[in-house]
Amino acid sequence: MLFSSIKRTGVLAGVAAVVLGVGFGALEQAQAAGGKRICVSWRHFQEERWRIDEAGIKSVLDPAGYTYVSADAQGDPQKQMTDVDSLLSSKCDAAIVLAQDSKAIIPAVAQAKAAGVPVIAYDVPIDSADVTFISFDNVAVGRLMAEAMVKVKDSGNWALIEGDATMTIINLFRDGQMQVLKPLIDKGQIKVVAKQNIENWKPDLAQAAMEQILTQQNNKVDAVLAMNDGMSTGVAAALSAQKMLGIPLSGQDGDKAVLNRIAKGQQTVTVWKNSYMLGQAAAKAAIEMAEGKPTTGSKPFKTESGTMQPSILLDPIAITKDNLNLVVDAKWISKAELCNGITENPPAACK
Repeated sequence: MLFSSIKRTGVLAGVAAVVLGVGFGALEQAQAAGGKRICVSWRHFQEERWRIDEAGIKSVLDPAGYTYVSADAQGDPQKQMTDVDSLLSSKCDAAIVLAQDSKAIIPAVAQAKAAGVPVIAYDVPIDSADVTFISFDNVAVGRLMAEAMVKVKDSGNWALIEGDATMTIINLFRDGQMQVLKPLIDKGQIKVVAKQNIENWKPDLAQAAMEQILTQQNNKVDAVLAMNDGMSTGVAAALSAQKMLGIPLSGQDGDKAVLNRIAKGQQTVTVWKNSYMLGQAAAKAAIEMAEGKPTTGSKPFKTESGTMQPSILLDPIAITKDNLNLVVDAKWISKAELCNGITENPPAACK
């Protein structure tokens, strides 16, 4: 569900909940019920996966009798700060925060702590001992991505399309990628001819960046390591315009359009993170935290600054043309959607 955004300050909490992006119907329901409430601050809904995460969260909260209250920051770090303030005013029992800016959100974490509201840093790390980090093993995400790519192309000119530079999660992805790539780069087998951060991971900006790279390199690019599926879609558009679609290309998230591209031989890999399960894990942890119970399955995690925080990290899976059956069997995508438009050389999952 997307919510409208009108930036205003100094408004009574009840009104702020409406104008700053909190779902008014959900908030009214939560206040009327007088029961337990889990508040969720989303950074945006521009990618299809966040709706899957949201469905996973709701699938746990609803049967447990918890009310879901949310806000959409629409990619604006300042709006997200105000959203959290409004959510806390609705008397959250626990908060799940998908940070737009991992550093800018830290004062909101402090505000939640002062209000006695436990916080989950969802998918994107927040460098604070006062949060529980719930995500996938993001170093493994980067490693799996690079391993699949070098399996089909371990040399030549590579372009690296990275996520928003303000989001520290890209460092985890890069660490994993470089576990695989650095030895090949040091040998001179792989030459990184371009590396570009993409603001807000926007597909159109990724397309524009890739078009520039292709122009600068006179189309002499042999592989593109893109950090997520949204950006890989932009990259694919740029490659297609130059009749280069089909060179090794990576992503993550398991977007349906990307899975179809993999089935067609137009993309090499997406790292699948079953975000429905991630949403469920976060909701279960939020309920435990709201009730003052230990978080099941929590393990220590060291942040970028060396701070220790509790964490739950799920395992990602690299999806290539050879194991597309996994996403079909999990009902992540239908066989018809996966195989749409394939007229020759179908992968095993489409036979």
